[in-house]
Amino acid sequence: MKLFTNASLPTSSTALKRVNVLFDQKILKISPEPIESEEISQVIDLKGMILLPGGVDAHSHIIREKDPTKSIARVSKAAILGGWTSFAELSYLDPKPITSTEALQAKRKVIEGISHVDMALWGNVDIDDYPYHAEAAQELWGVGAAGIALMNPSPNPQLSALDFTEIMDLFLDIYGSDTAFAFQGFDVDAGADFSFESQSDAIKKLLRRMQENPIHIPRVSSFATVEFINSISKRSDISFSLCIADLMKHFSGIDLGQEVDFESPENQFFMLLRTNKIYMLSNNVESAVPPAGLSPAFWGTPEALLPFSYLWALSELWKKRRISLATVIKMTSENAAKRLGLYPQKGSLAAGSDADFVVYDPAGSTVFKAPDGSEHQLEGSISSVYLRGERVVHNGKAAPATGIFLPRSTNPKRRHNSTTWI
Repeated sequence: MKLFTNASLPTSSTALKRVNVLFDQKILKISPEPIESEEISQVIDLKGMILLPGGVDAHSHIIREKDPTKSIARVSKAAILGGWTSFAELSYLDPKPITSTEALQAKRKVIEGISHVDMALWGNVDIDDYPYHAEAAQELWGVGAAGIALMNPSPNPQLSALDFTEIMDLFLDIYGSDTAFAFQGFDVDAGADFSFESQSDAIKKLLRRMQENPIHIPRVSSFATVEFINSISKRSDISFSLCIADLMKHFSGIDLGQEVDFESPENQFFMLLRTNKIYMLSNNVESAVPPAGLSPAFWGTPEALLPFSYLWALSELWKKRRISLATVIKMTSENAAKRLGLYPQKGSLAAGSDADFVVYDPAGSTVFKAPDGSEHQLEGSISSVYLRGERVVHNGKAAPATGIFLPRSTNPKRRHNSTTWI
């Protein structure tokens, strides 16, 4: 067992709580009082540095080759260096999409021993396997898939798009299972190209057909769509994510060529961030440049952002703009773990949770060179990162890969999941 002493733990207020933390692979005890045990093998004095949960990303897009071992190893290493300890892979371009339990197990074997982060997996629907596609989707849910990805139009030649009637039939077929879905795309009936309006139209079509199934939208880049989803979220189990790269463009002027529209009257968008009305932040990372002709609906962001994106959120949103640290943690870790059915195993600093830590030095600073060539100085630095109790990042160096597959452990009903460790 290991012991952190003099750790500063975030709370629901602006104050930090000084604690000691006993852990091995799991967190065993957190106490403001001294912790003593004859089984402690290492004592680490954090000297007041802040202990944060490892970042949880609900949808990465890093598998797009027949042999994805190199891309998984490379991208996950960049992620762990930046404090992201858990990913959920939602592959848009996978030449071997996960449409069966056998395909999921094959991906699991690839991940373990290659990935530097723990990884969950989203499944896919093979509508061409009618009428067995719904049964296959439910089987994937039963063996721990994070959810089922729906795409319209489909960017993947290996997967046929589901139209909205087929999506409704799928919802009805597995109505009683609480299966979670992610939807990405746009209303092709409104035009051949992606736009914020056509994305919003597709979401409205989806909501008219949902049967109380949890629905997640991986990337929303316009205030109007954010406002719409928030307006109906109390009646529907729908959540959404903002891409950190889009926030970087809005707040820091880092331009990666993506379209973003967060302008709002009287800066209402910023107020949504401050008042905990933005559910989740994600990297939406791609392992390569999008192929020619790929719709912007399915574009990702460069892996070069990963070592700095968690730090950027802390620096820009908490330190500079005074959004509460508790809110930033919920957006970057806790809420994603809840939506993936992994909470409180992940995204939590409480007894029984995995010992995934980011040791954050608020007095440090980090120079960040963005992919567009601009340079930025971020307030704070990452001192070290722990994954399931083992230090995997120290002095900017990553240890050998130890990531494992993460099966979903709970059903992610967002509306009924209001507990928090903070």
